[in-house]
Amino acid sequence: MARDAGRPLRADAQRNRYKILAAAVRVFTEEGLDAHFERIAREAGVGTGTLYRNVPTREALIEAAYMFAALSGIALTSARPEQREQAERLLDLTLDGLRPTPPQAPDI
Repeated sequence: MARDAGRPLRADAQRNRYKILAAAVRVFTEEGLDAHFERIAREAGVGTGTLYRNVPTREALIEAAYMFAALSGIALTSARPEQREQAERLLDLTLDGLRPTPPQAPDI
């Protein structure tokens, strides 16, 4: 069931979303952007159904995790080095995913 966009999330749903995004940042920085949704859900302490209700696609999860990291203030200004490193790694992975792959010359 889709949530009414004008209605705020319940407190438990907000907590789950926070846990999912924090876990996604950690898992993506450790395992890369191809990390399994099941691994992220386990790290967040939620079921995969809860994860998919919050972010139905990998692209949506990557975008939300990046925005979460940036808006949480853990991007380059954090006093905690491990959080800054996570944010920098996630940014690098995100940018790498956006760069076009150069064409390869055919083998002759």
